[in-house]
Amino acid sequence: MGISLRQVCAVVGCAIVLFGAGQPTRGADVPKKYFDGAGDARLLRFDGSPVNLPDAPRLDLIRYEIGAWTPNDAADALFRGQWTAAPADFFRLDLVFKGLVNPPGLDFPTNIFFFGDNPLLGFIEFDIDANELTGGELLGPQFRYQGAGARFGGVPQASRFSGKMALDSCLGSFDADISTGPYFPERSGEEFDLAFLWGSVTSFDVGSNGNSLFEPGEVWTVRGPFLNRAHGFDDFILVCCSNGLPTYTPQVDLLFSHSIEFDRTTVSLVYPLTLNGSAAMSDSVPEAPDCCADNQNSIREAMDHVVLSTQFATIVDRSDVNYPLIEGWEFLIPNDYLNPALWDVNVMLISVFVDPGTLVPGLAWADIAPNLLKRDYNGDAVVDTEDVEMFDAFLSAEDGGACDADGVVDGTLTIINFGDGFDVHDANYDGLVNSDDRPPGVNTTALYDVDHDGDLDLVDFAIIQRCVESGGGTPIPAECDEIDTNGDGNVTPAEIELFGGSMGGPGNIMFVVPNMGLVP
Repeated sequence: MGISLRQVCAVVGCAIVLFGAGQPTRGADVPKKYFDGAGDARLLRFDGSPVNLPDAPRLDLIRYEIGAWTPNDAADALFRGQWTAAPADFFRLDLVFKGLVNPPGLDFPTNIFFFGDNPLLGFIEFDIDANELTGGELLGPQFRYQGAGARFGGVPQASRFSGKMALDSCLGSFDADISTGPYFPERSGEEFDLAFLWGSVTSFDVGSNGNSLFEPGEVWTVRGPFLNRAHGFDDFILVCCSNGLPTYTPQVDLLFSHSIEFDRTTVSLVYPLTLNGSAAMSDSVPEAPDCCADNQNSIREAMDHVVLSTQFATIVDRSDVNYPLIEGWEFLIPNDYLNPALWDVNVMLISVFVDPGTLVPGLAWADIAPNLLKRDYNGDAVVDTEDVEMFDAFLSAEDGGACDADGVVDGTLTIINFGDGFDVHDANYDGLVNSDDRPPGVNTTALYDVDHDGDLDLVDFAIIQRCVESGGGTPIPAECDEIDTNGDGNVTPAEIELFGGSMGGPGNIMFVVPNMGLVP
């Protein structure tokens, strides 16, 4: 029996050979900003009931920023510096939350509140080549954006999610096999993720405070294995690190800082894009790349390792159903993908609450980005008659069928094993799909109901016009966030052109002339 190169590397170790060189892509804004908006967080309990817990803390993402970063002093002041254009040796991610948000606890459920009442849990996914066909996640895809986002009652608008978002849990959507449908949430395009999980904190610096509670106005540095290369690569990775593992999970520092003035918590990551950056953090010389995250480590080293693994993939590797997750990297040059302002980012956040009946901590889906529009089933940012038709066709076909827990044709589909189970058509998240979830049967769009009164009228028009006139201020008014559909901090006429299609007061539809004289 022959010995594979992977087995040889596991025994003797292999240095990474760089096959080619390239220049980083440039041209994106520095940094990229996504405005999620305050007040859109929901508490969707994993066990399905009750639907709402209005008094419980929740993770409410306001915005994130991501881009290349140059520290003032990488060894002693990693988080002080300036955003810069690529190429650079570091990238920075800032997550801004409403209220006080603390590091994840030590375990669940006993010590989940060890650092405070609102622990940060969830996943931030990075698609560094902005290609959903390369990269993915086989470990717990049901907890990521494409596996759980439809619980919020709609589908995303971006084409990269088409056919890959799990719309229900009935037919084995999460089997760690990218070749089986009907959905393909494992094929997310993710190369890395930032995983906020209990038990991840290995050390923390509380400054002069002296206790373990993250409190208003405090600034902490928290260290742990939060950053992961996508586990979809692991089965095909050359095991050349001395620890004998295919994973790439470095210890990273996170900065948790709370502003009393604005009641906002910012969670920041600064991480090396190159080994030059990693060396600067210890004020040393760069090491030769070796595929190990236990010494100097970086985004480029991790992805050079992926490329090397594809170039030496065996016939067995290439015949594996999940090999396409890594296959596309064989002829790519990682140095071309070190501009973080061009990365695609997905966010899925999970809140912790105390069950009022048992006083035991429970988990609930909380907030996502990119946002989606509830009851928008075709991803066109409009809830209209087409969505009504899609809903009616779904309920007619599935009521009483294999995915209906009661098996009875009664106008209601009962979700199997709710709330581990779900269906995108369950808009009110009560475990049932019925007339209560049906989109309104009129040609209207909830996207532009900016005063949230259930109709479109001149009040909405006045607010929307102010959003366009704001000209992309920093930040734009809060009421404009939800109609800033591309998340660039600017509301343009193109984003509100559909508003002119229909407008009406309560129980009243009034068709109006498109464009309506909105400011260009």
